[in-house]
Amino acid sequence: MIFFELLEKLKTTDITLILYTLLNRIPIIVYGNNAEKIDDFLIDLSELIHFRKEFIFYTDFISNTEYHDLVMNENIDYNTQKIYIRCPTSVALKALNQFERFNSWLIGIEILEQKDKIRQFINSIKKKINCFLGIAFFSNSFSIELVGINWKLLDLQFEHTILQKISQDTEKSIIKMKRVLLGKIKSEEIDEDLVDVLLDFNREKEELKKNILKKEVQNFYLGSKRAFSILSRLNLLNNIEMKTQIGSKTLLETIDYEDAPIDRIISFINKEWGEDFSILIENGKKVNALDSMQSLWG
Repeated sequence: MIFFELLEKLKTTDITLILYTLLNRIPIIVYGNNAEKIDDFLIDLSELIHFRKEFIFYTDFISNTEYHDLVMNENIDYNTQKIYIRCPTSVALKALNQFERFNSWLIGIEILEQKDKIRQFINSIKKKINCFLGIAFFSNSFSIELVGINWKLLDLQFEHTILQKISQDTEKSIIKMKRVLLGKIKSEEIDEDLVDVLLDFNREKEELKKNILKKEVQNFYLGSKRAFSILSRLNLLNNIEMKTQIGSKTLLETIDYEDAPIDRIISFINKEWGEDFSILIENGKKVNALDSMQSLWG
Protein backbone atom coordinates (compact mmCIF):
# COMPACT_ATOMS: atom_id res chain seq x y z
CA MET A 1 0.00 0.00 0.00
CA ILE A 2 1.30 3.43 -0.98
CA PHE A 3 -0.08 4.99 2.21
CA PHE A 4 2.03 2.83 4.50
CA GLU A 5 5.13 3.43 2.42
CA LEU A 6 4.54 7.14 3.00
CA LEU A 7 4.30 6.66 6.76
CA GLU A 8 8.09 6.47 6.82
CA LYS A 9 8.56 9.59 4.71
CA LEU A 10 5.86 12.10 5.59
CA LYS A 11 5.79 14.48 8.51
CA THR A 12 3.72 13.30 11.45
CA THR A 13 1.38 16.27 11.03
CA ASP A 14 0.65 15.30 7.43
CA ILE A 15 -0.37 11.77 8.41
CA THR A 16 -2.50 12.98 11.32
CA LEU A 17 -4.29 15.42 9.01
CA ILE A 18 -5.09 12.61 6.58
CA LEU A 19 -6.56 10.53 9.41
CA TYR A 20 -8.46 13.51 10.82
CA THR A 21 -10.05 14.46 7.51
CA LEU A 22 -10.99 10.86 6.73
CA LEU A 23 -12.71 10.41 10.08
CA ASN A 24 -14.43 13.80 9.95
CA ARG A 25 -15.75 13.28 6.41
CA ILE A 26 -13.82 16.22 4.99
CA PRO A 27 -13.33 15.89 1.20
CA ILE A 28 -9.88 14.75 0.10
CA ILE A 29 -8.61 15.68 -3.34
CA VAL A 30 -5.51 13.86 -4.56
CA TYR A 31 -3.91 15.38 -7.65
CA GLY A 32 -0.80 14.50 -9.62
CA ASN A 33 0.59 13.45 -12.98
CA ASN A 34 0.05 9.69 -12.74
CA ALA A 35 -3.62 8.69 -12.86
CA GLU A 36 -2.99 5.04 -12.04
CA LYS A 37 -1.01 5.80 -8.88
CA ILE A 38 -3.56 8.39 -7.79
CA ASP A 39 -6.40 5.91 -8.18
CA ASP A 40 -4.42 3.31 -6.22
CA PHE A 41 -3.81 5.85 -3.47
CA LEU A 42 -7.53 6.61 -3.30
CA ILE A 43 -8.14 2.90 -2.72
CA ASP A 44 -5.53 2.93 0.06
CA LEU A 45 -7.30 5.84 1.73
CA SER A 46 -10.68 4.16 1.38
CA GLU A 47 -9.44 1.08 3.22
CA LEU A 48 -8.71 3.24 6.27
CA ILE A 49 -12.44 3.98 6.70
CA HIS A 50 -13.65 0.41 6.29
CA PHE A 51 -16.54 1.02 8.71
CA ARG A 52 -18.28 3.06 6.01
CA LYS A 53 -19.82 1.73 2.80
CA GLU A 54 -18.10 2.63 -0.44
CA PHE A 55 -19.85 3.98 -3.51
CA ILE A 56 -17.89 4.72 -6.67
CA PHE A 57 -19.02 7.57 -8.87
CA TYR A 58 -19.98 6.44 -12.37
CA THR A 59 -20.04 2.81 -11.25
CA ASP A 60 -22.53 2.68 -8.37
CA PHE A 61 -24.36 5.89 -9.21
CA ILE A 62 -24.35 8.53 -11.94
CA SER A 63 -27.15 11.04 -11.53
CA ASN A 64 -27.78 13.76 -8.96
CA THR A 65 -31.00 12.00 -7.99
CA GLU A 66 -29.19 8.76 -7.20
CA TYR A 67 -26.65 10.61 -5.09
CA HIS A 68 -29.38 12.55 -3.29
CA ASP A 69 -31.13 9.27 -2.43
CA LEU A 70 -27.89 7.86 -0.97
CA VAL A 71 -27.39 10.91 1.23
CA MET A 72 -31.02 11.06 2.33
CA ASN A 73 -31.02 7.39 3.28
CA GLU A 74 -28.09 7.76 5.66
CA ASN A 75 -29.52 10.98 7.10
CA ILE A 76 -32.88 9.48 8.08
CA ASP A 77 -31.62 6.13 9.36
CA TYR A 78 -29.03 6.21 12.14
CA ASN A 79 -28.60 2.45 11.93
CA THR A 80 -27.66 2.37 8.27
CA GLN A 81 -23.98 2.16 7.41
CA LYS A 82 -22.64 5.60 6.54
CA ILE A 83 -21.19 6.08 3.09
CA TYR A 84 -18.20 7.59 1.38
CA ILE A 85 -17.68 8.28 -2.30
CA ARG A 86 -14.58 7.32 -4.25
CA CYS A 87 -14.20 9.25 -7.47
CA PRO A 88 -11.50 7.96 -9.88
CA THR A 89 -9.45 10.34 -12.01
CA SER A 90 -11.32 9.38 -15.19
CA VAL A 91 -14.58 10.98 -14.00
CA ALA A 92 -13.40 13.52 -11.42
CA LEU A 93 -13.93 16.64 -13.51
CA LYS A 94 -17.42 15.48 -14.39
CA ALA A 95 -18.22 15.02 -10.70
CA LEU A 96 -16.86 18.44 -9.75
CA ASN A 97 -19.00 20.07 -12.42
CA GLN A 98 -22.10 18.04 -11.61
CA PHE A 99 -22.38 18.00 -7.81
CA GLU A 100 -22.46 20.64 -5.09
CA ARG A 101 -21.92 18.54 -1.96
CA PHE A 102 -18.74 16.51 -1.42
CA ASN A 103 -18.76 15.38 2.21
CA SER A 104 -16.72 12.19 2.59
CA TRP A 105 -15.58 12.20 -1.05
CA LEU A 106 -12.18 10.93 -2.16
CA ILE A 107 -11.42 12.52 -5.52
CA GLY A 108 -8.49 11.93 -7.86
CA ILE A 109 -7.35 14.49 -10.42
CA GLU A 110 -4.70 14.03 -13.10
CA ILE A 111 -2.83 17.28 -13.76
CA LEU A 112 0.54 18.34 -15.14
CA GLU A 113 3.21 19.34 -12.64
CA GLN A 114 3.17 23.02 -13.55
CA LYS A 115 2.85 25.64 -10.83
CA ASP A 116 0.49 27.90 -12.76
CA LYS A 117 -1.85 25.05 -13.69
CA ILE A 118 -1.83 23.69 -10.14
CA ARG A 119 -2.55 27.13 -8.64
CA GLN A 120 -5.38 27.68 -11.10
CA PHE A 121 -6.78 24.23 -10.31
CA ILE A 122 -6.68 24.76 -6.52
CA ASN A 123 -8.36 28.17 -6.85
CA SER A 124 -11.16 26.65 -8.94
CA ILE A 125 -11.67 23.92 -6.31
CA LYS A 126 -11.84 26.53 -3.54
CA LYS A 127 -14.76 28.19 -5.33
CA LYS A 128 -16.58 24.85 -5.35
CA ILE A 129 -15.60 23.34 -1.98
CA ASN A 130 -15.06 25.50 1.10
CA CYS A 131 -13.06 22.96 3.07
CA PHE A 132 -10.94 20.09 1.78
CA LEU A 133 -7.59 18.36 2.12
CA GLY A 134 -5.47 18.73 -0.99
CA ILE A 135 -2.78 16.09 -1.53
CA ALA A 136 -0.23 16.80 -4.26
CA PHE A 137 1.03 13.41 -5.43
CA PHE A 138 3.68 13.79 -8.11
CA SER A 139 6.54 11.53 -9.18
CA ASN A 140 9.18 13.29 -7.09
CA SER A 141 7.12 15.18 -4.54
CA PHE A 142 4.30 14.75 -2.06
CA SER A 143 2.69 17.56 -0.10
CA ILE A 144 -0.49 18.27 1.84
CA GLU A 145 -2.58 21.40 2.31
CA LEU A 146 -5.71 21.71 4.44
CA VAL A 147 -7.91 24.37 2.86
CA GLY A 148 -10.61 26.20 4.79
CA ILE A 149 -9.39 25.24 8.28
CA ASN A 150 -6.33 26.33 10.22
CA TRP A 151 -4.84 22.95 11.12
CA LYS A 152 -2.94 24.51 14.02
CA LEU A 153 -6.28 25.02 15.78
CA LEU A 154 -7.21 21.34 15.50
CA ASP A 155 -6.78 18.87 18.34
CA LEU A 156 -4.88 16.01 16.70
CA GLN A 157 -4.02 14.25 19.96
CA PHE A 158 -5.98 11.12 19.07
CA GLU A 159 -4.41 10.82 15.62
CA HIS A 160 -0.94 11.29 17.11
CA THR A 161 -1.70 8.52 19.61
CA ILE A 162 -2.62 6.15 16.79
CA LEU A 163 0.67 6.81 15.00
CA GLN A 164 2.61 6.21 18.20
CA LYS A 165 0.85 2.88 18.71
CA ILE A 166 1.56 1.85 15.13
CA SER A 167 5.25 2.62 15.54
CA GLN A 168 5.66 1.07 19.00
CA ASP A 169 3.54 -2.05 18.48
CA THR A 170 5.06 -2.78 15.07
CA GLU A 171 8.57 -2.48 16.44
CA LYS A 172 7.75 -4.79 19.35
CA SER A 173 6.36 -7.44 17.03
CA ILE A 174 9.32 -7.28 14.65
CA ILE A 175 11.79 -7.54 17.54
CA LYS A 176 9.97 -10.63 18.84
CA MET A 177 10.04 -12.32 15.44
CA LYS A 178 13.74 -11.58 14.96
CA ARG A 179 14.54 -12.80 18.46
CA VAL A 180 12.82 -16.14 17.81
CA LEU A 181 14.70 -16.67 14.55
CA LEU A 182 18.05 -15.58 15.95
CA GLY A 183 17.61 -18.14 18.70
CA LYS A 184 17.38 -20.85 16.05
CA ILE A 185 20.28 -19.64 13.92
CA LYS A 186 23.84 -20.73 14.48
CA SER A 187 25.65 -17.89 12.79
CA GLU A 188 28.84 -19.85 12.13
CA GLU A 189 26.90 -22.35 10.03
CA ILE A 190 24.81 -19.94 7.94
CA ASP A 191 25.94 -17.40 5.37
CA GLU A 192 25.47 -13.77 6.47
CA ASP A 193 23.47 -12.92 3.35
CA LEU A 194 21.04 -15.72 4.16
CA VAL A 195 20.73 -14.44 7.72
CA ASP A 196 19.85 -11.00 6.35
CA VAL A 197 17.18 -12.53 4.13
CA LEU A 198 15.74 -14.53 7.02
CA LEU A 199 15.56 -11.44 9.21
CA ASP A 200 14.01 -9.22 6.55
CA PHE A 201 10.47 -8.52 7.76
CA ASN A 202 9.70 -5.45 5.64
CA ARG A 203 6.62 -7.04 4.10
CA GLU A 204 5.37 -8.19 7.49
CA LYS A 205 6.12 -4.75 8.91
CA GLU A 206 3.75 -3.10 6.44
CA GLU A 207 1.05 -5.68 7.15
CA LEU A 208 1.44 -5.11 10.89
CA LYS A 209 1.04 -1.36 10.48
CA LYS A 210 -2.06 -1.88 8.38
CA ASN A 211 -3.64 -4.23 10.93
CA ILE A 212 -2.83 -2.00 13.91
CA LEU A 213 -4.25 1.09 12.22
CA LYS A 214 -7.37 -0.79 11.17
CA LYS A 215 -7.84 -2.05 14.73
CA GLU A 216 -7.38 1.40 16.30
CA VAL A 217 -9.78 3.07 13.88
CA GLN A 218 -12.34 0.30 14.38
CA ASN A 219 -12.09 0.61 18.18
CA PHE A 220 -12.56 4.37 17.93
CA TYR A 221 -15.60 3.95 15.69
CA LEU A 222 -17.23 1.33 17.91
CA GLY A 223 -16.51 3.34 21.06
CA SER A 224 -18.03 6.44 19.44
CA LYS A 225 -21.04 4.42 18.32
CA ARG A 226 -21.65 3.25 21.89
CA ALA A 227 -21.32 6.84 23.08
CA PHE A 228 -23.82 7.91 20.41
CA SER A 229 -26.25 5.27 21.64
CA ILE A 230 -26.10 6.56 25.22
CA LEU A 231 -26.12 10.25 24.36
CA SER A 232 -29.05 9.93 21.94
CA ARG A 233 -31.11 8.46 24.78
CA LEU A 234 -30.08 11.24 27.15
CA ASN A 235 -31.00 13.72 24.45
CA LEU A 236 -34.45 12.13 24.22
CA LEU A 237 -34.89 12.65 27.97
CA ASN A 238 -33.91 16.30 27.56
CA ASN A 239 -36.46 16.70 24.79
CA ILE A 240 -39.24 15.63 27.16
CA GLU A 241 -38.08 18.14 29.78
CA MET A 242 -36.13 15.63 31.90
CA LYS A 243 -32.93 17.65 31.91
CA THR A 244 -29.87 15.48 32.38
CA GLN A 245 -26.15 15.37 31.65
CA ILE A 246 -23.35 12.86 31.98
CA GLY A 247 -19.77 13.34 33.10
CA SER A 248 -17.08 12.86 30.47
CA LYS A 249 -15.14 10.42 32.64
CA THR A 250 -18.28 8.40 33.35
CA LEU A 251 -19.19 8.24 29.67
CA LEU A 252 -15.72 7.02 28.68
CA GLU A 253 -15.79 4.37 31.39
CA THR A 254 -19.29 3.29 30.37
CA ILE A 255 -18.41 2.80 26.70
CA ASP A 256 -15.20 1.03 27.76
CA TYR A 257 -13.07 3.21 25.52
CA GLU A 258 -10.63 5.84 26.78
CA ASP A 259 -8.09 6.10 23.96
CA ALA A 260 -9.63 9.29 22.56
CA PRO A 261 -10.61 12.44 24.47
CA ILE A 262 -14.32 13.08 24.86
CA ASP A 263 -14.18 16.18 22.65
CA ARG A 264 -12.82 14.09 19.77
CA ILE A 265 -15.60 11.54 20.19
CA ILE A 266 -18.26 14.28 20.29
CA SER A 267 -16.75 15.84 17.16
CA PHE A 268 -16.80 12.49 15.35
CA ILE A 269 -20.42 11.83 16.36
CA ASN A 270 -21.39 15.21 14.97
CA LYS A 271 -19.74 14.48 11.61
CA GLU A 272 -20.83 10.83 11.39
CA TRP A 273 -24.43 11.05 12.61
CA GLY A 274 -25.13 14.77 12.38
CA GLU A 275 -25.89 15.23 16.08
CA ASP A 276 -24.26 17.75 18.41
CA PHE A 277 -24.36 16.27 21.90
CA SER A 278 -21.81 18.63 23.45
CA ILE A 279 -24.39 20.17 25.82
CA LEU A 280 -24.99 16.74 27.35
CA ILE A 281 -21.41 16.49 28.61
CA GLU A 282 -20.79 17.77 32.13
CA ASN A 283 -17.14 17.87 33.11
CA GLY A 284 -17.65 18.87 36.74
CA LYS A 285 -16.38 16.62 39.53
CA LYS A 286 -19.82 16.50 41.17
CA VAL A 287 -21.65 14.94 38.24
CA ASN A 288 -18.83 12.45 37.64
CA ALA A 289 -19.03 11.36 41.27
CA LEU A 290 -22.82 10.97 41.12
CA ASP A 291 -22.63 8.99 37.88
CA SER A 292 -19.98 6.73 39.36
CA MET A 293 -22.12 6.05 42.44
CA GLN A 294 -25.14 5.22 40.27
CA SER A 295 -23.10 2.81 38.17
CA LEU A 296 -21.92 1.05 41.34
CA TRP A 297 -25.49 0.68 42.53
CA GLY A 298 -26.36 -0.95 39.20
